[in-house]
Amino acid sequence: MKRLVKQIEALSFNYADPSWTIAQGGGEYTLTSGTANNARAQALNEYIDLAGMTQQEKTAIIKGLEIQYQIPPAMTNAVAGDALQIQILISDVPATGLSFIGPGFAVSDMSMQNCILHRTQTWAITTDSGSFASYTQMVNETVTGLCDVTTSDRIYVSVNLFVISTKIGPGTTSTLDSVTVPGIRVVLSADVKEEPDFVYIMRQRRAYELQQSYDED
Repeated sequence: MKRLVKQIEALSFNYADPSWTIAQGGGEYTLTSGTANNARAQALNEYIDLAGMTQQEKTAIIKGLEIQYQIPPAMTNAVAGDALQIQILISDVPATGLSFIGPGFAVSDMSMQNCILHRTQTWAITTDSGSFASYTQMVNETVTGLCDVTTSDRIYVSVNLFVISTKIGPGTTSTLDSVTVPGIRVVLSADVKEEPDFVYIMRQRRAYELQQSYDED
């Protein structure tokens, strides 16, 4: 069994009236929106290379998956209700922005069979954590994923970050001016086995079909 690693470096969202910008160490992220009340950045299709494992018509079997954070997310000048949503999508086909809706669910362009892991966490400033200035608390988490066997030569790692902050609007508005997103490390444990030719060919055929169309099951 081999342990394979993909690391995405830390990023900082910074507010400069009237919009958000990003600063990053690794260059993986692209800012896709940055209005006063929210900002989104995505790192799409960073990958773990399985070519050395799946060559010679062998199948990769995923035995374990671990996601490590460098530090917890942090904010400056935040108020209760300010939040950061972190979505991590690990798949055996490339992802798009629509994939983060949830593989296999309506509108998403990725099948559930191609999703190894889709995890969404919300880190927020609460009435409890607010008194500690920059500390966030994880307030909810959802996890889905079905794929544990693949003939793909790559495992794709994609991250969607979404800052939620009411800086313009009725009532009390936020004074949030920066959000630090930690570096993210994906550790994948995988093994390979040789399957009967018919099984291997059918698995490759199914993988090709899933890449060519939406999941309509």
